[in-house]
Amino acid sequence: MDYSRFTDGNAVNWYESDFTMKRYVQRYLSPTLQKWGEDQLAHMGAYAAGPMDERARHTDREGAPKLLRYDRLGNEINEVWYNEGYRATVAEGFRSGVVGWRYRKDVPEPVPFFFTQLLHMLMSGAETGFTCPVTLTMAVAFVIEKFGSEEQKAKYLPRLAAMEPENLLQGATFLTEIEGGSDVGAIQTRAVKDGDRWLLTGEKWFASNCDADLSITLARVSDVPGTKGLGLFLMPRILENGVKNRIAIRRLKDKLGVRAVASGELELREAEAELIGEPEKGFKYMAEALNISRMCTATGSLAMSRRAFLEAAIHTFRRSAFGNTLKDYPMVQQTLLDMMTDIEAGWALAAQMMLGMDRCHTEGQETVEEITRLRLLLSMAKYRLSENSVLHAKQALELFGGNGYIEEFVTPRLLRDAQVSTVWEGPSNIMALEVLKILAREAAHGSGESILFTEMKKTLSEVDRPELVDVAQCIEQERKELFLDTRYLLSADERVQNAHARTLMDKLTDVYTGIQLLKEAQVDLAESKDERLARIAEYYVDRTFRPNVHSIRSKSIPVDDLFEQVVCGFQEAPIH
Repeated sequence: MDYSRFTDGNAVNWYESDFTMKRYVQRYLSPTLQKWGEDQLAHMGAYAAGPMDERARHTDREGAPKLLRYDRLGNEINEVWYNEGYRATVAEGFRSGVVGWRYRKDVPEPVPFFFTQLLHMLMSGAETGFTCPVTLTMAVAFVIEKFGSEEQKAKYLPRLAAMEPENLLQGATFLTEIEGGSDVGAIQTRAVKDGDRWLLTGEKWFASNCDADLSITLARVSDVPGTKGLGLFLMPRILENGVKNRIAIRRLKDKLGVRAVASGELELREAEAELIGEPEKGFKYMAEALNISRMCTATGSLAMSRRAFLEAAIHTFRRSAFGNTLKDYPMVQQTLLDMMTDIEAGWALAAQMMLGMDRCHTEGQETVEEITRLRLLLSMAKYRLSENSVLHAKQALELFGGNGYIEEFVTPRLLRDAQVSTVWEGPSNIMALEVLKILAREAAHGSGESILFTEMKKTLSEVDRPELVDVAQCIEQERKELFLDTRYLLSADERVQNAHARTLMDKLTDVYTGIQLLKEAQVDLAESKDERLARIAEYYVDRTFRPNVHSIRSKSIPVDDLFEQVVCGFQEAPIH
């Protein structure tokens, strides 16, 4: 592909030009869903690259949400003002079915998360501040789907899944309090039963989509300490009698990025709510909402990496310096090669996460083993892809030079928006500790190795193409070392575990991702004789596990062999 044909990332359809996404559509969606959904993806690819991104620029700056605490007569109204462009984006976004298709009957077959996440990713390339409310609405719907009463499902699900703006209820998840962010057990908000309703009193310190129509809110139902004393509640913004619930928005947060979503501090003043499921199981229920949010954070981060790469590639193919086009310099080529390698590896990881979500929650294979595998993959993907999105946004900004630091270009917004992904729904350190905790639980209750290690061993044993044997042998040795490291760390004391948790997370994610990349490469070699992914997999393994292959004295310059095939080896995309 000749990226110099385009003026910037807005000049292409983000679906039609993303041949990696199109490959995974063909690989993992049924022919029926491909035929049904292809035009929808193309439409969203055009919309996100066009009107949505244009509005995002305005909303990020002068069009950011504003709190209207009082009306002109001094009455407390607690409303948030949004610009009209943002409201149009909301309408078009939900109309796409990014939440709704999962709950519709007028579809050729049940629509998996895999498909709706593709819509989410295309939107995320433009505006993660908008895809935050999408994610939260998806999470609230999912919790009601899994744990709500039949009455709650009938009452709320059709409106949370509505594709018509006039019928839509937007959702939110309210956890964080000033006493505890990741430490959910420190929550102080209390819930008191009052007849057939509950009254919630307390403060929520960081509440995104803070004026949502319906939130799921954690509150303490007993004096049992920690998370065991928490219940989960459905808290509407407007009560059935049309009166506003007793929820005050104290102020909106002045955030570094994702400025399109209104994040605020809330005061609950005996706000009316209804209990979901059983009291004192609230954290268990909310954990499923977090799983949705972590999935969306991971896929949204991958989309931001793709946007960063696209902008960087177009700029470096068009810009000249010191007598040459930027893309002709090996160090620039190296940056683009590494970005694309990370994106392809990220897709191999994210695909397994999304497929795991569907196995458990669309296909009904919700076994203990599958749930364990899914939770590991959610933490790994959220960790790796969010960290990568920050790196890629930074790299794109640097390739633009001084212009990359100017707000008239997209790169500053990409960097600011990407950074929140490493914090949302659990910072990277918490993700590492989560993986260690899951592995420890498996070791305590299981009879053998972790399900993820069993999967890695099986997948590697099936990689038998001659082109991949050497790489597979290398990563098999790394898998064995990883197993020994894991066994050692699980038997170590708590301080040692805490010190090395993130190192283990990196190793586990590196090895698992490499194996999945080999699996995808083998498919391409067998089905189309396309060796591009095989070359990427080899480079990924060399870069990660055999750095001497491309060391300074190795006489190897990776881009000489790989740049054209990996970075440019796509058919031409039409100008949008």
